Amino acid sequence: MDCYSQPLLDALDHLCHQVDGDPDVEHDFYAANTPEEMVNLAVETGILIDADDFRALLTSGDTEFWTVRGNDQNNPIVHLKRIFRR
Repeated sequence: MDCYSQPLLDALDHLCHQVDGDPDVEHDFYAANTPEEMVNLAVETGILIDADDFRALLTSGDTEFWTVRGNDQNNPIVHLKRIFRR
């Protein structure tokens, strides 16, 4: 992955931390079912990332949340992969 992508990986980690730390964000995150809904949630939480960025990160990125700890009901990466079909 290119060096420029580290800020995007950091943004994805930040979003995952918000999901783990804020019940309202967690609810909205797991309620999102489309790429558009997920991008809108990310933007609402201050993370400027688009659907193509999500897809690129899910294809070749790595974050501290990459370890699967369940299913899409309690692991943000699994849920993102389902939404973005990766």
